[in-house]
Amino acid sequence: MSSVDHFLQREAMARLSHVHGPGEIRAAILALVAPPDSVPSFMAWTAETQGCTNAPLLREEVMHVGDSARLPCLEALLQRMKASSEDDRRALLKSMRRLVSAIQPMRPLDRLHWLLVRRRLGEHLPMAALPDAHNRLDQLPALMIVRLASVAAYLSRMVPGLGPEHGLAWYRAAMAPIVSADSLPPFLVPDGDGLTRALVEVEALPLMLRPVLMRAWVEAAFVSVQRARLLPGAADALRLFAGLLESPLPPELGRHFVETGWDDQPT
Repeated sequence: MSSVDHFLQREAMARLSHVHGPGEIRAAILALVAPPDSVPSFMAWTAETQGCTNAPLLREEVMHVGDSARLPCLEALLQRMKASSEDDRRALLKSMRRLVSAIQPMRPLDRLHWLLVRRRLGEHLPMAALPDAHNRLDQLPALMIVRLASVAAYLSRMVPGLGPEHGLAWYRAAMAPIVSADSLPPFLVPDGDGLTRALVEVEALPLMLRPVLMRAWVEAAFVSVQRARLLPGAADALRLFAGLLESPLPPELGRHFVETGWDDQPT
C-alpha cells in the first residue's frame, strides 16, 4: 500500500469511527462485507441502505479501507451495533443475509462473515467443555476430530489461497497435531449447513485449547504458503474463524491487520 493509500485509509477509518445510529452502522457494515467489484452485491447494498441518507458517503469511505483493516472495522462496528435495539439487530441480520446471498453460490468467505455477524449480534456460544476435559489436541474425542476436519476442509478453500492442491496440503498440515496421518478423516468440503453443524461442536472446544488450535492452523498456513505473509483472503478466513471461537489471534496472524483503536462509542 502506497503512502497516499495509507493516508486515505487513516482518514477514512477516522471518519468511520464517528458513525452512529443503527442505519449508518448497518450501511457501513454491509459496505465492509460487500465485494467492491460485484454488481449484484452493490445492487443488494443499495436496496438495503436506501433509508440511510449518508449511505453513499459511508460506502465511499469504506472503499478507502484496505484488506488489512476491513475486518477490524467490521468487528468494531458490530460491537457498537450490539447496543442497538433487538429490532435493529434483527434488521441488520436480515439485510446481511440478503447481501451475502446476492452472489450465488455464496462465497466461502461471505458465509464466515454471516456466521460471525450472527454470533456477535446475540447468538450464544455453546457451553465449553470442562477445563480439565481433553486439554490436548491429540486427545480429542472422535466426533470432535471429524468436526474439526470438516471446518479445516471448508477453510482450505481460502487457506492458504493458492489453489486446491495447496488447500489440501494445508488441510493435512492443520490436522497433523490432532490426528495421525493414517487416521485422518477423508477430505470432504462441507456445504453451508454442514459447516454450521460442525461449528456447533467445534465452538465447544475447551477455552484453553482454542488459542492452541489457532496457533497450529496459522503455522500450518505459513508452512503451506512458504512466504512471510498470508494472502488477504487466507488471513481473513483465519481471523473470522478465531472470532467464531472467541479465541485471541496468534501474533503471526495479528500482524496482518491494522486495528482500529476506536473506543466502543463514537466520538
